[in-house]
Amino acid sequence: MSKFCMQCGTEIDDNAEICSSCGAAQTSTPDGTAESTNESKKSNAPLIAAAAVIIVILLLIMKALFGGSYKEPIDNMCKAIETGKGKYLYKCMPEFVLDEQYEDMKKSEIIDELDDEAEDMLEDMEDELGDDIKVSYKIKDKEKIDKDDLEDLEEMLEDAYDGKIKVRKGYEVDVKIKAKGDDDSDSQTMTLNVYKINGDWCIMGLGGIF
Repeated sequence: MSKFCMQCGTEIDDNAEICSSCGAAQTSTPDGTAESTNESKKSNAPLIAAAAVIIVILLLIMKALFGGSYKEPIDNMCKAIETGKGKYLYKCMPEFVLDEQYEDMKKSEIIDELDDEAEDMLEDMEDELGDDIKVSYKIKDKEKIDKDDLEDLEEMLEDAYDGKIKVRKGYEVDVKIKAKGDDDSDSQTMTLNVYKINGDWCIMGLGGIF
C-alpha cells in the first residue's frame, strides 16, 4: 500500500516518519492533522531558552568563584601605557578607590579624567622612545600572599573606605615591562601587588611607570 504525506500529500515510503518533501512528521495530532517538524521545534523553544539561561547563570557563578586571572590588571595597565586610554587604567584599579578619589563623579567622567593621565603618560614615553609605542611584559616571579596578610589588607580597606570589602586572593608579582618605540626601547622590572577584591583582580598601590 502506498503512503502519502499527511501534510502535503507527496507519496513517501511506508515506514517514513518524516516527509522528504515538506519535512512534516507523520504522526497525527488529536484533531487528525499532521504535526510538523517546525511545530515540534516551537514546542521545544521554551525548554531550550530555559536551558540557555541556566548555562549563563552557571558560567557567571563559575567566573565569580574561580574565573579571571591575576594577569588581567597587568594586561590592562600595559594597554593603558600603550594606547593612552583611561578605560584600561579604570579596569586595573579597585572601583571603590577611584570612587573615593573622584568623589561624586560618574564612571564615564572618571574615565575621562584617567584618559588625561594615560595620554600624558603615553606622550612622555613617545618623547623618550619615539612613536608607535608597543608595550609587553614578562612575569619573572610570583609569590602568593598569605591569608593573614589578606585579612589585614581587608580590614584596612574596610576602615579606610567605610564599606564591606572582600579580599580573596593576592600575589606579589615581579614583572619586567618593556616599551619599544620607533627610536628606542626601555625596560623596567617592578613589583606589583595584585589582589582579587570584591570578585575582580586589580592592582593596589599603582605608582609611576618608567
